[in-house]
Amino acid sequence: MTDRPSGSSRLAAALEHTGARIERLRMSVIAVGVSAVLLVAAVLFFGRAVTVDPTRRAADELAVPGWAAATVREETYGSRWCLGECRVRMRTWTSEGTVEDTAREYWEAALNAGWVPADPGLCVGGLGEEGCYTRDELYLELWVVPVECGDRYALCVGAEVTAVVASQAALPRLAEERAAADPR
Repeated sequence: MTDRPSGSSRLAAALEHTGARIERLRMSVIAVGVSAVLLVAAVLFFGRAVTVDPTRRAADELAVPGWAAATVREETYGSRWCLGECRVRMRTWTSEGTVEDTAREYWEAALNAGWVPADPGLCVGGLGEEGCYTRDELYLELWVVPVECGDRYALCVGAEVTAVVASQAALPRLAEERAAADPR
C-alpha cells in the first residue's frame, strides 16, 4: 500500500499554500503603502526646507503680539544662494505701542527664537533703538523708531520696527550700503 495523500489532504495543502501566498501579498501591499507614505512625507518635508527662504523663515519666527505688528511691509533683494549678491530681507512692522514697549517685545521675540546678541562691531547700524543678533549663518538687526505723523497737532503714538535679516556673508555689503547712505 502506498501512502498517497487523500483528495481532502491535497485540497487542504493547496488552500494552506494559497492562504500563505495571500498573506505574503497582503504584507507586501502594506509595506509598499507605508513606504510610499513615508517617502511622500520626506519629500514634502525636505522640499519645504529647500524651497522656503531661510531669511523669510527667520523673519516669520519673530512671534510678537498683534499690537506690535499691526501692518507689515517687506522688501527683498539678492539671491538666497548668494549668487552675485546674498539675499537680504527687510521687513517693517508698524506697532501701536511705544518705542520702548515695542523694542522690548521684538528683542524678547528674537531671543525666544534662538537669536544670540551679536558682537557690537558686527552691527551695521540704523536709526533708533537697535539690536543685532546672529543665529547659525544668519544675521538679524532690529531698528525701532517712533512713527512719523503727518499732522503735528494729531496725537501720534506708535513705533515702526525694521528687521534686516541676511546671510552673514552679506554683512560687508550691508555695511558698505549703510556707510554710503549715512553722511556722518
